[in-house]
Amino acid sequence: MESVFINLNNVQTNVLTWGDPFGSNNSDVIICITGNPGIPHFYEEFATELNKSTGIPICVIGQAGHVEVPEDESNVLERREHLFNLEAQVQHKLDLIDKIDKRRNIHLIGHSIGAWLILEAINKRESLTDRICSINLLFPTIQRMAESPNGKKLNGIVRRLHFVAILLFTLIHSLPDAVQRFLVGAYLKLNRLPPHYDERILKYLRPRVAEKVLHMAYDEMDRVVSLEGVSGALARTKRITNVVYGSRDGWAPATYMDDLRQYQPELHMKQVHIDHTFVLASSEKVAELVSDYIKPKIKSC
Repeated sequence: MESVFINLNNVQTNVLTWGDPFGSNNSDVIICITGNPGIPHFYEEFATELNKSTGIPICVIGQAGHVEVPEDESNVLERREHLFNLEAQVQHKLDLIDKIDKRRNIHLIGHSIGAWLILEAINKRESLTDRICSINLLFPTIQRMAESPNGKKLNGIVRRLHFVAILLFTLIHSLPDAVQRFLVGAYLKLNRLPPHYDERILKYLRPRVAEKVLHMAYDEMDRVVSLEGVSGALARTKRITNVVYGSRDGWAPATYMDDLRQYQPELHMKQVHIDHTFVLASSEKVAELVSDYIKPKIKSC
């Protein structure tokens, strides 16, 4: 695995790679778009397992602004908030795809809001479907986000108390590093999560990152409303798309799966007993599901 920074849509972006996704050979490439928060390092175990299973290169890309760039550049980006809303995030992902040799076919994976970004990218550039061999939408937030249980909490509590939320992030970030690590370590131990997740969580606790994460989330509440918005992309990709829903998902309830099945019955769908934040405890299981769908489609476009 290699961690690199690439300029995408005028934002220095942390991209994780396995193999050589940007070379000029003819192998397929997997692109995984994270959810929100868009910190790609949470997907290391998932992508590593997927790379082992499929044997093809992988890129994991997070959301613009969710990993801090060097201090001198972050000050400039603070004055360019238009680069971090949903519309800009779509262009951000298209810029990554443009950096992959056009002779190479691609397999797209979108987790949570990453699923919506994939469908919007296809809506924006229909010609993408000519080189897409498969799409995996994992726990997809592609409709009625504000009506979901977690959406109601975000809009009803966090959004109304946005200043308080940012103040809490600022206070935590101002604590000595040792205290921050102790608190994060206690959280990980309480939730039976691996201790090496501490660095990943500490990246998210930075106030500038939290501000962008929350504003993107509010944009999701306002814009991700109806399946009508992604109907064109779903119709064009229904025969190559696998959709995975969780039975206990507070962002994409299982009832939304029924809505999608009625709307587009030709989609391949599966319900699993896995949490929405699968990267915390179920990376290998989900990688196996995704790999089983991708492998028959390698070099099949």
